[in-house]
Amino acid sequence: MPACTVWVPRLKPAVNPWNTLAALAAGYFLVLIDQGFMPVITPMLPFDVGEAVWLTSVYLLCTVAPMPATGKLGDAYGQRRVFLIGLAVYVAALACAGASWSFGSLVVARGLQGFGAAVFLPQAFGLIPRVFSQDTQGRAFAAWGVIGSVASLIGPVLGGAVAQSYGWRAAFLAQAGLGAVALVAGLVALPRLPRSGERIYLLPVLLSFGGLGCLVYGIQFGKWLTLAVGVAALSVLVFSARSGEDHGFLPIDLMRDRSFALGALGVGAMGFTVASMFIPMMYWLQNVAGASPTASGAVTAPMSVFALILTPVAGYLTDRRDPGKLCAAGFTISAAGLALAIALIQANAAVWWFTAVTSLMGIGGAFVWAPNAAVTMRGIAEHQTGAASGLYNTARQVGSVLGVALVGAVLAGGAVEATAGPALALPLVAMVIGAVSSLRLRG
Repeated sequence: MPACTVWVPRLKPAVNPWNTLAALAAGYFLVLIDQGFMPVITPMLPFDVGEAVWLTSVYLLCTVAPMPATGKLGDAYGQRRVFLIGLAVYVAALACAGASWSFGSLVVARGLQGFGAAVFLPQAFGLIPRVFSQDTQGRAFAAWGVIGSVASLIGPVLGGAVAQSYGWRAAFLAQAGLGAVALVAGLVALPRLPRSGERIYLLPVLLSFGGLGCLVYGIQFGKWLTLAVGVAALSVLVFSARSGEDHGFLPIDLMRDRSFALGALGVGAMGFTVASMFIPMMYWLQNVAGASPTASGAVTAPMSVFALILTPVAGYLTDRRDPGKLCAAGFTISAAGLALAIALIQANAAVWWFTAVTSLMGIGGAFVWAPNAAVTMRGIAEHQTGAASGLYNTARQVGSVLGVALVGAVLAGGAVEATAGPALALPLVAMVIGAVSSLRLRG
């Protein structure tokens, strides 16, 4: 890690930390709204499966590739300023997506949207540990999860209804309106905190973006040479991080902390599953079972309802119980939900049977997100919160990118009725990995 200036001790903001959390969560709300409605409207887009799924992949790619650097941007230039700039880019990109005139223009808008998310999301995770005391961070992350659950509930239902009634463009424009409100909230409520003054270097960013871009493109479209180039670029990045030649871009020292490393693996597994599982489900529900976008979106509602109810419970238990066991239980329940989804597809079950799947996913997810986030970030030094949050969110987004790419590749390999079940087997494996790794996670 490069040398940096002496960190000024924690400075409590003039505003209530819960107001700060609310402003930060408004941006996160948008991201979860998008994550919810995109799988629902994807089958409605005038593109084939590979192209339509690529719209999600490019968004996730442009989110994950710069995130190690953008986490450090907050440390260097102020988390409030960087959060607001990133959110402004995100909102502008949503408006451009709604006004897009071609597949290419929509791809560019989605890429810019992902970049905006990469800029502002790490600042939120960096600010929460700075404005909340250690004994209240579990509850803070739980509240964060509740807000995310509400967004996850609204996204598929409202997105499906809006898209069915007014077209898919209206879903993007409605988000842009919500984003403008979030931007105002951030301007009013976010505190100005001390900065570290760290520098950002271009070469590691290019290696990250190029490597991940080639990796995802190669997986999704079967371009093995491109895949090999991506693996090579990422290998160079990791090697330079181990030798210190990346100027601290990838804070690999954090991965030597067992709790952080296992927590990052767990959140990567959750990112893999959450980003990918609804793509084959929505294609099957709409194209095979004949469900409308509104009905298929409504199927996801129990997931968010159970998460909303149980996330505060999980946050309370996180401050008092072994978070590793909580996470392992959550992953196991989620794995059971995915196994049920595969069985229902094979049985050609009625649409509303899938509410049992989303119920299990909601129960399981509630006992993963808050415990995992709290225990992973709990022991991080204050001057590293930006870098740690960037790496933590990078792990989640890398999982999301790989999940969408792999599941999309399986789904595009044949008729939906034949590929939806095998596609869902991939997130099932991710949940098993998350459960096993969490058994060694300790607070």
